[in-house]
Amino acid sequence: MLKRKPMLLFLLQAPRTTLGGTTMSLSQDILFEAQPYLIANEKHPFVQGIITGKLTPEQLSYYDEQDIAFEYNEVGVINALINYSTNTNQALLFHKRQDLQLHMLHDWLAREPESMPHNWQTLKQTTIQPINQMYRQHMVATIQTHSVLQILPSFAAGEWMYIELGKWMRNQTRVQEQPFKDFLNIGGGDFEGPNGYIQKFFDIIDHEAESATKREQEQAKQTFLKSCLLEWYFWDAAYKQITWNDWKDIALNGKDNAML
Repeated sequence: MLKRKPMLLFLLQAPRTTLGGTTMSLSQDILFEAQPYLIANEKHPFVQGIITGKLTPEQLSYYDEQDIAFEYNEVGVINALINYSTNTNQALLFHKRQDLQLHMLHDWLAREPESMPHNWQTLKQTTIQPINQMYRQHMVATIQTHSVLQILPSFAAGEWMYIELGKWMRNQTRVQEQPFKDFLNIGGGDFEGPNGYIQKFFDIIDHEAESATKREQEQAKQTFLKSCLLEWYFWDAAYKQITWNDWKDIALNGKDNAML
């Protein structure tokens, strides 16, 4: 097994309280709890298939279509973060992230084949499969709280998971052929490091946690962890190409439910 990154080792080994009894920040607590989810995602057969290049065109197509529809859903979540920001610095950061999101969608749609969503209208008409819908609803449900502390973890978890998987991938011997080469290859200055989106998101979570109750902090943490769990199931759905018809066959026709 590869050694964990130094920061993650610290989080895994550090006591959850100091000798003086001061608790860790909420973001540190979240990252401590999220490590098993990260490891589980690393081990998933779809992620392993990216490394080895052993995924079928059908698996890749399923993932691509569902993922781009999911990215579209995130536009609404980021809009909510802008709307419920508690200061202008937050609003400006989320606005900058939204601009990046829209440009990513624009570039993504421009290079999709005709069989895939390739413009704004066809993207909206994409069939949303079960796990994708569950994940989307999990995120959208936080918007009704009108709280950055509750909304941001639902979104930031997927960003964090994707970036951490990308960093982990750099230490793997992976195939260099497309489309596998570019999978989990996002990151760099925009997302990583002390000035990247991920750290800034955690800074906002810690700032908002200062005025939150213990219950609100715990809810934010559980929201983050549930998003991490749903990231695993998103890979799983793509690996097995799970559709609503599969769910219907299991429920109505007694089809083997091993795929779930």
